[in-house]
This record gives sequence, C-alpha cells and structure tokens, in this order.
Amino acid sequence: MTPHEQTHFLDQFQRKLTPDSDRPEPVLWFKEIRILDSLTDPTKKPIRAIKLHRGLNILWAKPENPVTEQGLYRDGLAGHASGKTLFCRLIRHVLGEKPFGTESQRLGIASNFFSLWVVAAVRIDGIDWVVGRRLATEGSDFALASDSIDSVIGENSPTGGYEDFLSAVKAVAAPVADQLHPGEGWRHLLGWLMRDQEARFANIAAWRDPSSEGDNPQSKAAQRHLLMRAVLGLLDMREPTLRAEIDTAQGKLETEETKIASLQTEAATKLDQALRSARKMLGDSAPGDIDALKARVESLEEVLQQGIVRLESEPESPEVKAARERDEEAGNLVISAKAEVEKLTEKIQTTQERQKQDLLLVRDFENGNMEDPIRKSDGWCPKTKVCALENGCITEAETSPESIRNIAELKAAALALTSDIDAFQRRKEARETELPTLRNARIETQKALQIALRHANREILALATRVEKARGVRDLFSESDSANKSLGGHETTRKQLLETIEQKKQDVTALRASMDTKLRVFTNSFADIVRAVMGASVEASITLESTGIAPHVTRKRELSGAALDTIKTLAFDLAAIVISMEGHGTHPRFLVHDGPREGDMARIIYERFFIYATELEKNFPSPADASFQYIITTTTEPPPMMQDGSRWLLLPVLNSSDPSTRLFGVDF
Repeated sequence: MTPHEQTHFLDQFQRKLTPDSDRPEPVLWFKEIRILDSLTDPTKKPIRAIKLHRGLNILWAKPENPVTEQGLYRDGLAGHASGKTLFCRLIRHVLGEKPFGTESQRLGIASNFFSLWVVAAVRIDGIDWVVGRRLATEGSDFALASDSIDSVIGENSPTGGYEDFLSAVKAVAAPVADQLHPGEGWRHLLGWLMRDQEARFANIAAWRDPSSEGDNPQSKAAQRHLLMRAVLGLLDMREPTLRAEIDTAQGKLETEETKIASLQTEAATKLDQALRSARKMLGDSAPGDIDALKARVESLEEVLQQGIVRLESEPESPEVKAARERDEEAGNLVISAKAEVEKLTEKIQTTQERQKQDLLLVRDFENGNMEDPIRKSDGWCPKTKVCALENGCITEAETSPESIRNIAELKAAALALTSDIDAFQRRKEARETELPTLRNARIETQKALQIALRHANREILALATRVEKARGVRDLFSESDSANKSLGGHETTRKQLLETIEQKKQDVTALRASMDTKLRVFTNSFADIVRAVMGASVEASITLESTGIAPHVTRKRELSGAALDTIKTLAFDLAAIVISMEGHGTHPRFLVHDGPREGDMARIIYERFFIYATELEKNFPSPADASFQYIITTTTEPPPMMQDGSRWLLLPVLNSSDPSTRLFGVDF
C-alpha cells in the first residue's frame, strides 16, 4: 500500500456498516448532466457533458501551478470562478429551484447564448428520467421517462412532463418533510441536501445565504432542526404539534402574567387608598378589620344620605324667600326693559316706513307724476296727471282745490311723524342705557340668592360632601374587590396554563426518550466519521437540546473554531447518508457539498473525507452498487489516487485560466 493509499482509519472502519437490502440505490441520483445550445441537432457537440455515478463524485477546479503562482501580481484564480458552484446550482435547478444562479450569472449567460439548456439524466426511485430546463431564455421545461439523453435529442424538441417529474421527486424524497411544510417539503429539504457554499458550512442548520440569490424558504433555525430530526428518524411527528401547543400556551401565559401583575398593582393601590381615606374619615373610631371598616363606611354613607333627604324636605327660610323675591323682581325688570326696547325698535321702523310712503305720494302729486306702484297694482293708470285726464282716467273734480288740501294735510301729517320717531328713539336709547344697570342688579340678586341658599343649606352641603367622600371610599373598596376577583380568575388560568405547559413538556421529553436508541445509532455514525478524519483520540456525540440538534467534538474539552464547525457539518451530513444506507430515517442518500474546505482545516483532514466516502463504497459488491451519491466540488487537490484516471474524478477538470476550460466554455 502506497502512502497515498493509506487510509489512516486503522485500515478499516471501526464501526461495522450493514447496508439495508431494501434500499439498493439512492432515492435520487444523477447519471449525466449536459449543457446544450440545441435539442434538435444530435450531431452538435454539447458545450459540456459530465457523467456521474453512484458513490463519490469529485468535481475539481484545478488551482494555479504552485511554482508559477508564487510572487506578487501573479495569477491565482484558476481554481475559482471556473463554474463549480454554478454546476451545483444547475443540479438544484434541475430539481426544481429557481433562479438557477445570481443575477450577474443569468445576465452573462443570456448575453452569450441565444438558446441554452441544462439536460440531466436522473434516476428517481428506480425510474430513469431525462429532464431539461432552459437557461438563456424563458420557456417551458420538459421531463420524460427515458434512460438516455441521446434518446430525446432529435428533430422535435420534447415538451411537458416537468411537473410530473417534480411530483415524483417530492413523493419519494420528501414525504416526511412535507408533513412539516405541507406542499413545500422538498423545497426545504433541498436546502439541506445542497448547501450554499456562501453559507460556509458554519453550522448544521446553515443552508442558505442571501448572497447566493438562490431560493430560500427562510424558515427559522428551529424549523430546520425539526426537519433534519424528522428525516433522520429522530422526531416523533407528534412533537411539532406539542411544541406548537407549548408555544401557544406560553404566549397565553405571558399575557395572563402581565394581566395578573397589573391587577395585583391595581388591587393593592385601590385598597391602600381606601384604607387611608376611610381611617381619615372615621378617625379614632375606625376599626382595624378591613371588612368592619368597609361596613362602617357604607353605614356612614347611608346615615348621611338620610340626613340630606330630611333637610331637603324642610320649607325655605324667610331669608331665602326674600332673596328669591328680590331676584325675581330684578329679573322681571330686565325682561320688561328688553321687551320695551324690542317694541320701540319695531315702532320706529314702522313709523319711518309710513312717513316715507306718505311723503313719496305727496311728491308725486306735486310733480304731476301719477306713477305709483300701489296705484298700478290696484289697476290705476301709472302715467302723468295730464295723461290721466286726456284718457278719462280722472275727472276735473279730482284736481280741485279740495284734493290739493288733502295732499297738504297728508304732507303735514307725514312731517309731523318725525317728532314721533324722535320720541320713540329717545325712549329706546334711555331703556338701552338702563339695561346694563338692570342686568348687573340681577347678577347681584342672583349672588345674594346663592349666598342665602348656601347659608340655609350649609348643613346639606356639608352632608353631601361627606356622602361623596364616603361613596368614593366605598368605590375604592369595590374596585379593589373587583380587581381581586378578576385576579383570581386569571391566576386560575395561569395555573392551568403552567400545568398544560409542564405536561406537554413532559410529553415532549417522553417522545425524545423514545428516540434514544435511534439517537445512539446516529451518534455512533457521526462519532465514527469525526474520529476517522480527526483521529481516534477525539470524542464526538450528538445531543437533542431545546434549540435542536447539537453536535459535540471534544479532546479533554469542547473543541471549537471555523474549521471544526465545517468538520462537524460535513460529518453530520455524511452520517445522515450512512444511517439511511443502513435503513434508518428517510434521507434520500443524495448529497452535494460545494467547496466546503475552510482555510485553516488541515489538508489531511479534508482528504480523509474523500477517503471515507470511498470506504463507504466498499460496503457494496462494487462502487457502482453504492446506495448513495455524494458529489463534492473542490479547488483543493483530491488525494492522488482520486485524480486523473480515477473513477471518482468528474471530467473535465475545470480551470478559469482559459475560457475553454470553464464550465460553459466562455467568460461571462
């Protein structure tokens, strides 16, 4: 055995694996992926054709030559930006994810290709499918049952069937996930099976990173832990319901506790105010017992109210009667003056109007103008006196000296009305001048009446004041009692909620306890992988905690760091495949790790993950019979035995130093 072939696993697994015969192959796995710019020309060479197989598949993006990359201003990106992450995104796209890449990647493809497809040969639950999805333009995708991509490329482009394919994937790969996320189970599970490289494998529940611009269901970390537990067979499906009920009860409990605190404060404050007020009111005679104090206050209020009724039934005093009479007299004087002013105002207006009409009639007669609206409305001719005579409307008798005398008398009488108007105006002004004095006098009589009433009713007012105080104290006692009564109901509800929460937590604990055997199986698998890559001196375990699944790695103490977090995540994902191979849980035994190495992870530890995957294949009659598919992309050199010419290395090896060796064969 050469040094490169040495596994450093003590030459064999410390944990014996027995693949389940009922799980002869991965639930889903890829046989080939092609990038095509035409589906109708079978003679046209694919832009890229990558064949895959069961077991370990390594997509290597080769780095710069270590000799030529030394020094400043030298190229050093050959292993990066070559398309390995985009390759993983294409797999995710085939399996239903949109979009298939970042916006810049999509724009780059659209600007370089008029038509572009990713076409994959995929096997789902023992059935071969060929699936195609557009990359450069919008359009319908397709999927059909076939064991060869070549069989679907021809004159007629295939159409339809993609939703049937996706339904088949969801049905066999995510039935348990769908119980937690109805209709969305596969979308959530895909995040775990194919983590974003941008998430840095920081912890087992870190699946998606916003910078990848990929589909992200954005579930809470607790939900992702539940999904992993469900797929691993470490979750009784009654637990999520119990947890939801606990959360609901906890929310109600917090509300009840807030109400209880508020009611306790209110009851105590009201009682303290009532006690202080009652003792101040009753003085030395105040009893110490609260119930007795309340009874005394109620009794006092009743006695005082009776006193008020008795006093109010007595006749008014002579002083009050006299003050009331003076007030009524003053009020009548004000009313009389206001009424006279209003009457004089009306008289002045009427007299002025009468004078105006009479003088107008006189003027018209003297000027020979017979036009008069009143005469006109009465049927008289509205024209001049001469015209009236000519037309026979009037006679000479109507223009006689007698008529003239009547007009003179009318004029004299009209002019005499001026003195009447002046007299009315003077009287009105005099009464208006008196009104403020009369009103002030009325205000004084009203004040005198109120003083007389207060003096006469001082005993009633004093009793009423004491009644109000007693009623206020009684209300404080009542409000305190009401708060205490409500408090009792809320405390009962709080107690019931606490009992419910405790019982449901016990139920959850009992369900978890029933998982102990399954948890030990998974822990043993996880621990074996960790020891295989880090050395037999470390200890590793998995615990189920309130926050979810917790992986631990110790060597005398708990180990931590970015590299170790990556190791834990890789070991966790591989352990999920291992126990599924053995018949535990429902993991589809399909896994993709996109460039997971952290910079400070020892290279030998990283290589051991590759070696571990190849050792898994040895548990089957041949690597082609492995019941898992593990795809890993890397810029780090795989172990030499896994490089050129090995079954594990996917071709071509990518390199960004030359556009032709990039995934799409172009720069964009």
